[in-house]
Amino acid sequence: MYKLGIVLRVSNHSSIFRALLIATLLLSFKASAVHAQATRFVDPRIAAGGDGATIPGPAMPFGMVKPGPDVGRNNENSGWSAKGDINGFSQTHVSGTGGGPKYGNILIQPTVGEVQSTAYSSPRQDEQIELGSYAVTLARYNVRAEIASSTRAAIYRFTYPETGKANILFDTSHCLTRQRHPGDACDTAPQSGEKPIEESQHVTASEAHIVSPTEVAGSTTITGGWNRQTNTYTVYFDAVTDTPAATFGTWQGNELSSGSKQTKGGEFEKTGAWLQFATHANQQVTLKIGISFISEEQARKNLLTEIPAFDFAQVRERNIATWSRELSAIDLHSATDAQATMFYTALYHAMLMPVDRTGENPLWQSQEPYYDDFYTLWDTFRTTNPLLTLIAPGRERDIVRSLIDTWRHEGWLPDGRSGNFTGNTQGGSNAEMVLGDAYAKHLPGIDWNAAYEAMQKDAEATPPEPMREGRGGIDDWKSIGYVSIQGSDRPASKTMEYAANDYELALMAKGLGREADYGKYLQRSGNWQNLWDASYSEAGIHGFIRPRNHDGSWKPNFNADQQGTWGGDDFYEDNSRTYSLDVPQDVHGLIEKCGGKDAFIHRLDEFFSSPHGFDAGNEPGFLTPYLYIWAGRQDKTAAEVRHILASRYRPQPDGIPGNDDAGAISAWYIFGLIGIYPNAGQDVYLIGSPAVPEVTLHVGDGKTFTIEAKDTSAANQYIQSAMLNGKPFTRAWLTQEEITSGGRIVFQMGPKPANWATGQPPPSSSDTDSH
Repeated sequence: MYKLGIVLRVSNHSSIFRALLIATLLLSFKASAVHAQATRFVDPRIAAGGDGATIPGPAMPFGMVKPGPDVGRNNENSGWSAKGDINGFSQTHVSGTGGGPKYGNILIQPTVGEVQSTAYSSPRQDEQIELGSYAVTLARYNVRAEIASSTRAAIYRFTYPETGKANILFDTSHCLTRQRHPGDACDTAPQSGEKPIEESQHVTASEAHIVSPTEVAGSTTITGGWNRQTNTYTVYFDAVTDTPAATFGTWQGNELSSGSKQTKGGEFEKTGAWLQFATHANQQVTLKIGISFISEEQARKNLLTEIPAFDFAQVRERNIATWSRELSAIDLHSATDAQATMFYTALYHAMLMPVDRTGENPLWQSQEPYYDDFYTLWDTFRTTNPLLTLIAPGRERDIVRSLIDTWRHEGWLPDGRSGNFTGNTQGGSNAEMVLGDAYAKHLPGIDWNAAYEAMQKDAEATPPEPMREGRGGIDDWKSIGYVSIQGSDRPASKTMEYAANDYELALMAKGLGREADYGKYLQRSGNWQNLWDASYSEAGIHGFIRPRNHDGSWKPNFNADQQGTWGGDDFYEDNSRTYSLDVPQDVHGLIEKCGGKDAFIHRLDEFFSSPHGFDAGNEPGFLTPYLYIWAGRQDKTAAEVRHILASRYRPQPDGIPGNDDAGAISAWYIFGLIGIYPNAGQDVYLIGSPAVPEVTLHVGDGKTFTIEAKDTSAANQYIQSAMLNGKPFTRAWLTQEEITSGGRIVFQMGPKPANWATGQPPPSSSDTDSH
């Protein structure tokens, strides 16, 4: 952090005024310098490699356009991978996601020589990935390509060699896909006897037209993808160059038509257009492109509004300045460069999705915000959404209002949504967790009666398409108190999540004065116990969550390490070891089921030492390191969190544990580093082990909350004592109000555990005083 000392000598009122003005300006400079320093630490290369799947290209916070390279077989979710030739630069991507790919629309590729409608990829050299811009040399063509972006438009700068045939190709039939055959682009028509590829995309229509020698427009319409979209989404574009083309043309299929101004294609057809220039050595051609989900006219408006001039440096600088403001929500003090790099890159990644498409909704007219690319709430409700509630409450308010508005117009709250299409539902109806978290933390500006009605629809109605919406197996849930193997796939994990979801309804019902509903949903929040098999044991651990048949019999041939996915008869993306500890609404009740505090501590110890136990890259276990707190062993939470931070996160391309899951993995790191962690859906932040000496959270209304950890280090990971606003503090958890009211908590750190957290444990649904 910058330190600034000021000495002022004044002799009259005028000089006093000047001195105060100078001091104000210097302090303002100090603050802006600190915030500018935050952007210096953002490294988009982190998590772009390995399984992280984050985007390397420039993007704005929650921005609609996410330009970047698509490489190799076009099957990477982010478009990019460390190996493979660059096929071009498309304008839409998702960040940090698994499953089948989505988007990769409107691909642009600069080339040299004869125009080709296929096989125009190039090896790369000198790839530079940094905040606000991306650059690479396409070795095949000796063309330098640079990209910067605004929110709904991007700007490209191509530096060509001397040639009479410098081209810009516009491939309007391109998308990311799971390929049927090597070399396929955006899937191909299935041959006789071939089945559709699950979670793949393909083009259903596309077009391009030459507006003038400096302007190309068109659209791509796509179906399928990760969320099994059954209708279509359309991305429109308008692109303008600063240099008139000498010639131009279009293609359909493999047929090139020089001088043609229009091309249209149907399902699985290839279409595109090109502009061709004569360039001298190192001549730069700048292109700017706007996109829209509404129309070409709206794409043109987005372009002219956001990037009126051909000023590449200005667009890049504006992008960085915007991120500087966003990242200033949290200030690190005296962190190491490695910590600051991981932290601010994680904060950057946590603010890429969902995407703000307010005014870009082609499905209905509304005055409410509209967000898309919830990918998925099952991933983000535990960390990313609570993080935004804390440091960007206005943003989270708009996200919540968008979810409610989607329910108003489509009848269901989404769990996953992309391409203006709801799906997939990965676990419970976890919009309840997002809405409940916002309600518990008193987020203003939300129609809570509408929110409750939307949540209750999930809790009571049988969905016609449970893969897309609502709760699969809800009839079992209401009649027998659990989801049976016959009632739905992934029945055990759904049972655990529905119990937590219903607790959110109970809390909101209580606050809204709906006492009968409160009692009903509070009781249903305990249904997880109906899958607790107390007779089953492994490795000296007694009692596990176990799937049951509708007649009450247990699943045979069961073991606690079994892990399933779509269509399975047990758990989703984890095993019983993890889900048996996933009771965030009633940890006290879970401790009793496990045989008391000592047995529970032993069980957690075994869980973290087992090769089939904790997975830092999978959301159902996110809260588990903090469960020790309910059993009175905050020191063990501190040790586990520090171990995870040190062993699973590092400032490298493969530096996070798995897919970033739309920022969820990054947000876990943020909370772990600063020393607090949300129990999502409740007014509770659990205290871990702050790993930086001081951090300041800007929590709204000009208020700040500072977490100071005196003498913190790799060795000094244990809290010895705590003071909140100058008074002794003995709880291992904080409330939202204690943080957002502003203030300072000071921890004295040391190398050995200390019995400082002698106050009451965090609340649980089975505590009589928590109701």
